Amino acid sequence: MPATPTTPPLNLHRIPKLHLRCYDVGHPGASVFFGTPPSVDQKLQTAVSTVLSRLYPSSDEPPPPIRSVTLYLEVFDGVAYTCGSKLDEEHEEVHLSLSYLADVKKNSHDNTDRLANEVMGVLVHELVHAFQYNGKGTVPGGVIEGIADWLRGEAGLAPPHWRERPSEDDRWDAGYERTGYFLGWISRYTRNPLLVPQLNRALQYSTWGDAAALQKLLGGESPEEMWEKYKKSFKGKEEDEDEPPQPVPTHGPLAGHDMSRRGYSVQY
Repeated sequence: MPATPTTPPLNLHRIPKLHLRCYDVGHPGASVFFGTPPSVDQKLQTAVSTVLSRLYPSSDEPPPPIRSVTLYLEVFDGVAYTCGSKLDEEHEEVHLSLSYLADVKKNSHDNTDRLANEVMGVLVHELVHAFQYNGKGTVPGGVIEGIADWLRGEAGLAPPHWRERPSEDDRWDAGYERTGYFLGWISRYTRNPLLVPQLNRALQYSTWGDAAALQKLLGGESPEEMWEKYKKSFKGKEEDEDEPPQPVPTHGPLAGHDMSRRGYSVQY
C-alpha cells in the first residue's frame, strides 16, 4: 500500500443508523475507546464513510441496503468480528474486544495517536465486512479479509506491525495485510485505482469461480501470475530489520449467526 494514504472520494451514500452498546464502562479498554479522538459519534460516522467512499465510489452503484450497524464493546479473547443481526440481513453487528483495546494501550505506552489509529483501523476493517459482497458466499476467506485490509491501508490506518514484503512461501490469497498489499499493488500496476471496488461489485452478481472476476480485471492474467511479478518487485530492496510482533489471538464467530451473506462472521 502507499506510504501515505490515497485521497478518498467523497461519500455519496446514506449512512445507516449507528448504535453503540458497552457492556463494561469501567473496563480499561472502554477508556481507550471513549478517551481517544475523535468523539464517539465521529468515530462511527467517519469509519462508515471511509468504507462507503472507497468501496462504492460511484453514486450509481450503491452499497447493500444496510439499515443499521450496532457496535458492541465487550470482553472476549481476540480482537473483533462482524456478523449479521438476528433481526434480518439489513442490520449488522460489529463486536470489539475491550480486552484487546486494553492490551493495545499497555503495549503502546499510552501513545494517543497509536491508540486512535488502531481503534479506527479495526473499526474500518470490520465495517468493510458489513458492506462488502462475497460472491454469494463463495469468495475465499483470505480474499474477504484482504479486501478489508486493503481498504484499511489505503485509508492510512495500517498498524506499525504490518509488513509489505511477502515471504517466498506466501500465497496471494493468504489474507489480511498480505493480500491487502497485493491488491494495492495490482491496482497501481494496472493503473486502475478502482480495481478493488470493481471486483467487489462483480462479486455482487457472480460467484468466485477460481477468481474469474479478478482475472478479467487483470486483462486475462491470473492472480498467481501477478503474484510472481509482485514478489519480483521486491528484489534489490532492503528488508525491514524490525522483528515482527507476535500473532494476535483470535476469537471465533458467535454460534447461531448467519455466515452465508456478504460479511463473513470472522474475527479480525
